[in-house]
Amino acid sequence: MTQAKRCLRHIAIRLCRGLLRLCGRRYPSADGVTIVFAPHQDDETIGCGGLIARKRHEGLPVHIVFITDGGSSHPGHPELTPASLVSLRRTEAFKALTVLGVESSAIHFLNERDGSLNSLGGPRRVALVEKLTAFFDDLQPDEIFLPCHRDGSDEHTATFTCIRDAMLRSQSRPIVWQYPVWAWWKPHFLLENLLSSGASHRLPLEDFQPVKSRALACYRSQVQPTPPWRHCILPCELQATRDFPEEYFFRFTLPAPVKSGVPVPLVI
Repeated sequence: MTQAKRCLRHIAIRLCRGLLRLCGRRYPSADGVTIVFAPHQDDETIGCGGLIARKRHEGLPVHIVFITDGGSSHPGHPELTPASLVSLRRTEAFKALTVLGVESSAIHFLNERDGSLNSLGGPRRVALVEKLTAFFDDLQPDEIFLPCHRDGSDEHTATFTCIRDAMLRSQSRPIVWQYPVWAWWKPHFLLENLLSSGASHRLPLEDFQPVKSRALACYRSQVQPTPPWRHCILPCELQATRDFPEEYFFRFTLPAPVKSGVPVPLVI
């Protein structure tokens, strides 16, 4: 990317942040159980690490559900194989979430193959939706957080639709919040989310911003170069979210619950 394009991107991000702050309402924190769904290990920290840390500081239960195994983050790397990445990113996730205050028993890995969600279909997709439905039925969350449907990533969109289908099959009706990740790299998606939701909600991080920063630093495979590569996998624009004084969320409203015993057809 040329220096001029990078400068334009930074300007666009700053303008979008200002607009989100201007249009934003204060995030109305809910008591009770929270589930944060993340397609990959680090999405949860980038999108809502400050919120997780705040809720855990307040003694509220937070569960983290990772959808994929994270094994495709370094395609073509001469030393890091998909298998080694799966193990490495799992270890990094435990370290990061320990910093955020999440208990190991509340960290869940579904281990779908990284890079496959967008093409997942048939029995495999049905099985994933059933696993996700079980989290709603078993934990009865008061609110959940998931990546924005419009986030600039096919895997994040696939995560959104699978979780949506799971909620439609469950009688649980938590408050649903979308968090941006790759939308910070493609800021026009921030505007699309703002327009589709009608408003953004902001959470001042205050004392929890340094905690989020330390947690993101635990994902060394993503935020530091992996020799012999000299570049980081995670763009600097996404890493910069660790220094934001606020996090932003977009409300999503589900249809009314279905009648008991009447399954909702899955959108394949």
